[in-house]
Amino acid sequence: MRIHNLILGCGCALTGLVAMPAVGQQVAPTFDVPAAHVALDPDRTGPVFTIGLGAAFAPDYEGSDDYQPVPLWNFRAGNLYHPDTYIQVLGPTLRSNFLPNDHWRLGLSGRYIPERDDVDDDIVDEFDSVDASFLLGVMAGYDFIAGRQRDLGIMLDVKQDVGGDIGFLGTVQGFYGTAVGKRSRLGMGIETTWASEDYMSSYFGVSAGDAAQSGLDQFDADEGLKDVALSVSYTYAFGDRWSVTGVGRYARLLDDAEDSPVVDDRGDANQFVVGLLGNFTF
Repeated sequence: MRIHNLILGCGCALTGLVAMPAVGQQVAPTFDVPAAHVALDPDRTGPVFTIGLGAAFAPDYEGSDDYQPVPLWNFRAGNLYHPDTYIQVLGPTLRSNFLPNDHWRLGLSGRYIPERDDVDDDIVDEFDSVDASFLLGVMAGYDFIAGRQRDLGIMLDVKQDVGGDIGFLGTVQGFYGTAVGKRSRLGMGIETTWASEDYMSSYFGVSAGDAAQSGLDQFDADEGLKDVALSVSYTYAFGDRWSVTGVGRYARLLDDAEDSPVVDDRGDANQFVVGLLGNFTF
């Protein structure tokens, strides 16, 4: 019953994002923001909850060279019935692990993508809007090195759109985390994402109508690798309850995403995100 309620609560939190102001699509899709006790008290037992609020600087939309400040939040329930079990809503993403195992991971994943409409770029703003979508799926992984002080592993995250028609995303990520002294933790990741034709067409394609309205060339974006990305996070704990986390991500759009007139003519294939969160753990 406890896990059911936690899943329901995270689902409600993600649903609530629809009513919030639009956020940059690339905000923290795979960042790890651990609870403060990970660095301070490795013997702590029972569920640990973390609430975090902050802001990030992110592209106006995927492929844009215009950046804007966006809200960033962190709701995490960890140490549920095993030190590695958790549910986390970080910005517009859901991550979790329900396997009580030191090495294997399996959980739900999700991501809310806001509507692409009324963007800063006047030419892309002439396109028909892309409706908001919610992708839901599973994430599974294996930690080659597992522990509170250091972990190294690989993760597969597959998600299907259940709130629109943008299709499917599949991400393979390698990750590494390590304690840095007694009060801080460093996390790093490298990943690549494969996108379905529906996704690529929605965000990187230029239809005949869009071409006529914007003056850009018509472009048919096919399925394939969408990007490769590097991410980093650093958490410093001031005590048992308060901590601060800095996050950064660099992504390079690939293939049809990079060649799209939306990116090649009007945007940038290099995408950056930086953010800062203040966290309270109880």
